[in-house]
This record gives sequence, C-alpha cells and structure tokens, in this order.
Amino acid sequence: MMIPSQSYSFSGLVTALYFFFFLFSFILHTLGSPKLQYCRHDQRDALMEFKHEFPMNLTDRWGDYDMRSWNKRSDLECDAEGQVISLFLYDVPFNNSLKPNSSLFKLQYLQNLTLFACNLHGEIPSSFGNLSHLTKLDLSYNELVGQVPASIGNLTQLRYLSLSYNQLSGKIPVSFANLTKLFALHFAYNYFEPELLPDMSRFHNLEVFDARGNSFFGPFPTSLFTIPSLDVV
Repeated sequence: MMIPSQSYSFSGLVTALYFFFFLFSFILHTLGSPKLQYCRHDQRDALMEFKHEFPMNLTDRWGDYDMRSWNKRSDLECDAEGQVISLFLYDVPFNNSLKPNSSLFKLQYLQNLTLFACNLHGEIPSSFGNLSHLTKLDLSYNELVGQVPASIGNLTQLRYLSLSYNQLSGKIPVSFANLTKLFALHFAYNYFEPELLPDMSRFHNLEVFDARGNSFFGPFPTSLFTIPSLDVV
C-alpha cells in the first residue's frame, strides 16, 4: 500500500519541478534578459519598446533572430537605482534606421552604448545629444549615412567615440571641440570631407586618433601633434 503513495509523491515532485522550470524559463523569455529584473519598470518598458522598433527577420541567413537572440548578442547593466547605464548590442540585424523619437533615448542615464555591426541604416539622430551621461558611444560597422549631428558635441563626458566603417559624409562638426575628455576617437573608413578641426589642442586627453580611409589630404593640424598623451594616429 505504501508503494503507490511513494510513486505518486515522486511523480508529483517531478511535475512540480517541471512546472517551476517552465515558469522560470517563461519569465526569462518575457523579460528578455535576467538582468532586467534589476531595472526599473519604466526602464524595462523602454528597452522592450526599443526591441519592438526592429522586428527581427526569422529567416535571416544568420539564423534565428527573434527576441531571444538579444540574450546571446547583448548585455546590459542597471545601477543601484534601477537606471540602465550600459547597453551592448552586436551583430543584431536591425535592418532599419534609428528614429529621432526612439525609445532608446528614454534611457537618459546611459553611460555606455554600443550598437556594433547591427546593420543600422539612415542618419544618426540628433537625439543622441540628449544622452548627456554617455562616456562611451560605439556606432561602428553599420550603414549609417549623412552628416554627424552637431549635437554629439553635447556629450561632454565622452571618453570613447567610434563612428568607423559607415558611410558618413560632410565635415567633422566644430562642436567636437567640446569633447575634451576623449581618449579615443575613431571615424575611419567613411566619406568625410577633407578637413579636420583646425584646432585640436583641447583634446588634451586623446590617446588614440584613427581617421584612416577618408579623403583627408594636406598636413594634419599641427595642434594634433602637440597633444602629449597621443599615441596612435
């Protein structure tokens, strides 16, 4: 008489464990990333809205890119107050442009933002200039076109900026002179006009400057070579 009872208890335990595993997996899938549990609700909502701005192509030749793919090709971090301070995305095929009113710009406390090789099209929205806490911005290896908005010069906390391997054109904005905390500036392999900032002496923290693959000609501004920290040109 005891054996059926034990068998029933074991079966019930297995069922309960299976249900718990299913529920846990469902929660992770719904949130998109286990790290989201540490973020404020409004920040979670902004991230999920941002995802839905770029419907994934499930037949893409690189494989399955539904929402779950963000877990494998992304990372995020929220601070103690639940604000998203870091978002890293690479090789996620957005196949679209960033809109000026994108939910991405609701993440006002972002410090590090990487959208690397995400097949972003169109121009760089001037709304980036509102992310005043950014210390790192990497938009390299995309399909971005047009001029770099002058509003990037509002990001006075930037230490790392990469716009390399796009199709950007026009002049380097004069407002870049405000980015005095930069230690690395990359804008290689674009179509910028053959003029650099005439005075680069304010970049006194610059260590890496990469302008390869553009149409620059003539001597670089002599002020560039007076920066004592500069190591790579």
